[in-house]
Amino acid sequence: MHFKLTEEIIKLSNSQFWDKAKLEWCFEYAYYSEENETCLCGHSPIRNICVIKNTENENITEVGNCCINKFLGIKDANKIFTSIKKLKENISNSMSKEALVYLKSNNQLNSFEYSFYHSIIRKKILSDKQQDIKLKINRKFIDFTSYESNSIFRKINIVLKWAENNPWFNTDFVISLKTSCERTGKLTEKQKTALENIMSKMKIN
Repeated sequence: MHFKLTEEIIKLSNSQFWDKAKLEWCFEYAYYSEENETCLCGHSPIRNICVIKNTENENITEVGNCCINKFLGIKDANKIFTSIKKLKENISNSMSKEALVYLKSNNQLNSFEYSFYHSIIRKKILSDKQQDIKLKINRKFIDFTSYESNSIFRKINIVLKWAENNPWFNTDFVISLKTSCERTGKLTEKQKTALENIMSKMKIN
């Protein structure tokens, strides 16, 4: 399995040497899949999926959380998956500080929401109003780390990657979809249809 992962990562990297190729990659997103998925190494089934991006050529791929930690040495996703599990078990639980920073860095929280959650993250007793705000933020986290949200990001990134080789294509609308999805964690049905139409019309797979 390690050999297959190495082979697949090198194919998508600039360097043809593993020790250098793996350093080209960084963590982008994490999501929990409701369906069984297969890691780039061939291991299946997996549910905790990490989206990684090559910082040199902007290629994007997905691996399981075990491979991202063990072979790529990228550890950002661990606390995020722990928080996903905790909140799926009980939406009233608190996410980790790492998950909170992850949400903020992806423009899912405004300054008030971030500061508020940081101030109550270890509190056991909250007022009704505080609890309502906390639950709203927790749901944002669950939505943002859902399969639906990240399948949209995947499609958007595929279109943007295709557009690099087709400079005549105006990417403004697709970039606006990405911004919208980053802000809300999802697209409207109309926006999703528009994205699908672009991929169908341009024959982008």
